Amino acid sequence: MAHDLARRVSFLRGVSLFATLSDEALTRLAREMTERTVSRDEQIVMEGEPADAVYFIVAGQMRVYQLSPEGREQVLTHLGPGEAFHLVAALDGGPHPASTSAWTAGTLYALSRERFLALLQQESGVAMALLRRFAARLRRLTTLAAELGVRTVRARLAKLLLQQARQPAQIGATRRLTHEEMAAQIGTVREVVGRTLRTFEDEGLVRTERHHIVVLDPAALEKVAQG
Repeated sequence: MAHDLARRVSFLRGVSLFATLSDEALTRLAREMTERTVSRDEQIVMEGEPADAVYFIVAGQMRVYQLSPEGREQVLTHLGPGEAFHLVAALDGGPHPASTSAWTAGTLYALSRERFLALLQQESGVAMALLRRFAARLRRLTTLAAELGVRTVRARLAKLLLQQARQPAQIGATRRLTHEEMAAQIGTVREVVGRTLRTFEDEGLVRTERHHIVVLDPAALEKVAQG
């Protein structure tokens, strides 16, 4: 039990949201959290459900997305260790504005909404850190909205491939994007992604190797992404 508590405190100490908390406060917080193990593709929360907890990612990656009335997915973001989700609904008491599922297997710590709100009232440093996080996410969503309205599918796919290629390899921490998942991230459909990838291959920009996409000409692909 003591070892488990120490492990939780060690994790919380590395979460930027709690950077201003003392070890005593972190220990109290750790005692109030519940641990949840999730498997790949497991649904955590559905859009429209009431909020009862905030989640912190200990291990693995989570996918936050919305569904259109036609059932088409739009991926808003992927989150990894040290990040939190379902903060909006916890703050305003409304339903979750997006769904979250486990993109990879992982571990979560859950903190009740009531305890989270009490923490924000007691600790101004946590409240300020949360405001900065919301500002950063708003910037990302604004950029995404602009790209969907201005950039072509070809440019958006090129940017996504470059982002994936630049990510450091972490065994067990990530997974290859399928054509359908790429389509969800850039706001199109799987068939268009497939056709665009074949065009990139014909142009010598990428190569498909053992079901992985290898970027052959980053500079040329960067020009496409900027176009």
